[in-house]
Amino acid sequence: METKNLVISFAILYVVTGVAIGVGLYYAGYNADHSPAPKMDVFQQLQNEISADKISGYLKNLSSVPHLAGTAQDYEQAVWLHDNFVQSGLDRVVIVPYQVLLSYPNMTQPNIVRLLDDKGLANITTSGKQTPISQPEEFSELAAPNFNAYSGQTGLIESDGLVYAHYGQMEDFEYLESVGVNVSGKIVLARYGASFRANIVDLAQRKGAVGVLLYSDPKDFAKKGRNDIYPDSWWMPGMAVQSGTVYLGNGDPLTPFYPAVESAYRIPESEALLPSIAVQPIGYDEAELLLQAMGGPPAPDQWQGDLEPVYSLGPGFKYGDGWKLEMDMQTANKLVTTYNTIGMLYGQEEPDRYVLVGNHRDAWTLGALDPSSGTACMLEMARTFGKVKQDYNWRPRRSLIFCSWGAEEYGLIGSYEWVEEHAKVLSQRAVAYLNVDIAVEGNYSLWGSGAPLMNKVYLDSSKRIANPSADEVAQKRPTVFDTWVHRYPDANHPTKPKVNILGSGSDYTAFMHVLGVPAIDIRYTYEEDIGSYPLYHTLYETHHLLADIMDVGFLHHRAVTQLWAEVARNLLESVVLPLDPDWYATYLAEQVAGIQSRYGSQLEANNATMKYFQLAVTHFGEAVRHFQNTTLANLDTSDVLAVRRVNDQLMQLERHFIDPHGLPNRPEYNHIVFAPSSSDGYSSSSFSGLTDLLEAVGEQTIVQKPVEWAQIQQHLSVIAFYIEAAAKSLSDHI
Repeated sequence: METKNLVISFAILYVVTGVAIGVGLYYAGYNADHSPAPKMDVFQQLQNEISADKISGYLKNLSSVPHLAGTAQDYEQAVWLHDNFVQSGLDRVVIVPYQVLLSYPNMTQPNIVRLLDDKGLANITTSGKQTPISQPEEFSELAAPNFNAYSGQTGLIESDGLVYAHYGQMEDFEYLESVGVNVSGKIVLARYGASFRANIVDLAQRKGAVGVLLYSDPKDFAKKGRNDIYPDSWWMPGMAVQSGTVYLGNGDPLTPFYPAVESAYRIPESEALLPSIAVQPIGYDEAELLLQAMGGPPAPDQWQGDLEPVYSLGPGFKYGDGWKLEMDMQTANKLVTTYNTIGMLYGQEEPDRYVLVGNHRDAWTLGALDPSSGTACMLEMARTFGKVKQDYNWRPRRSLIFCSWGAEEYGLIGSYEWVEEHAKVLSQRAVAYLNVDIAVEGNYSLWGSGAPLMNKVYLDSSKRIANPSADEVAQKRPTVFDTWVHRYPDANHPTKPKVNILGSGSDYTAFMHVLGVPAIDIRYTYEEDIGSYPLYHTLYETHHLLADIMDVGFLHHRAVTQLWAEVARNLLESVVLPLDPDWYATYLAEQVAGIQSRYGSQLEANNATMKYFQLAVTHFGEAVRHFQNTTLANLDTSDVLAVRRVNDQLMQLERHFIDPHGLPNRPEYNHIVFAPSSSDGYSSSSFSGLTDLLEAVGEQTIVQKPVEWAQIQQHLSVIAFYIEAAAKSLSDHI
């Protein structure tokens, strides 16, 4: 579509394959003959237009070839999304490149693990690659060998011992120490399923290990035995391997806090926060052979899995002295270009207010679930909004921005670099960010996460979406909301579903935890109590897995797309933004009560008071009630400036919890209320700046740890200050 009279621009020129493109957010004026849109039900038009068949078709294309970030296939998909966004009728579509540090295996010389006997002969040798089973795309020569991105040491790493460390959490390493098993100089064998793999590696490195092997135990990921696995079910076969990053940070490792634009200063790789030890994933068939060879005391009953031997702790091998484990590692880091594809649909009345929707595009292999289920939904959402715009001469009140992120799997790199580049403008203009990473990881229920400010619009929207499950409809649960609240009720508010708080692990992180842009994450999930869906990040994330096993008919994909579109429409079209601070007031009151109950006596005994924290939360609740009962209740919605003022107060509220100095010992996170857990990057915790300090000091007093207790006292005052600031932001007066 041709546009004229560009009046807002913060373009930065890049050259991609010799073609200069402008990147930024723009508002296009309209032709003189632009006439008002006819009255119609935008909600119903969007809902009716969304097609399950089209989502399936998009997914078939996206998952037909491996598309690791920074490869030619990654760029081809970025262009394919660009072309689809253009065909959908979006006003402006750009591809944004960033040169960043990524990590790759050797495509012709896979990483290998060998068990060597006392004569140096290999008794066990791992494959280094996953075995294609059924679908043609599994046999692609472009499929990367097994690897963990940013594995540290290359070449040969040898150790005379292998230590089994269960899930590799802090309590696991503490148990090993308590029974006299030392991991220093050894290779650690740990299971996926309880925490982020980078946290496992970080702990092992700090304990002195020289390498880590990661595997998925069938007790967690093949619960029905080896006769009920992919391609006949979603359970994991024995040579399946979960790839993934072991970088504990976010964004490009060489440009921390700043975007990886052409002019960027890059720190030396040796100064980047990357692991220094070797890390490699293996299949459980291979892990079984190593466990059979291990000596040492037996592992505790709760550490046992479903492989053949009784699991031993190590570190020695039961065949005698002189046996060694060898890791032959070829994984290497490399500066490459990754790409974001950004599509924009300009708003009519408030073009400088942005509702952003996003999903990453890169995958470790075929990525049918992670991320292409979400990418397919976003493509259908863009097509639907574009068609309604074209068919009805309609535009939303505010601007809608579609974001396809590159290199998310390596550490949220594409989204972080873009947010860092546009941080000032986004801080002023972004209404909300709506994320879908994996649209469908199961068909049991919606699983929602988000900022409390977004809960009302999230729940209200879910009440309007038809239930994709015929069985649930037969049980008189006709909407997505009905199943959600039935299967995941909020413990404190059982008439409402549980909305989880946001950790890390997806592209909402920079928006929520760094800028303070309220965000949500949408997905359909599974019933089983497992750390991830079994085939997560494996070669077997295929179209067949979704189309024939997990979501026959793509009805759950359609429901996710409908919900995503409705939350976006609500934020785009509502005269007064549907952001509800009352949810925040309730949440803060519950959290401060919990912290007081758990830590109050300890704080008081060490001259640290909760008084001002509690008082600030009380003031925030009072400010919210006044804002709702007076400011909103008396608002003249025909007064454009009054509406704009109120909307700005609502939009900026989350930003008032942002401390530019960051959390104690964690300057990369700025939100004083929400941050990823310091022990598990996938999960989140409330007021983690405070609770991390308290957990670190343990039972030690202010006499024993004066510096640490001073930090606690200071951070309590910082928390109180920012909550008071948020309360004041809801008033028209200082």
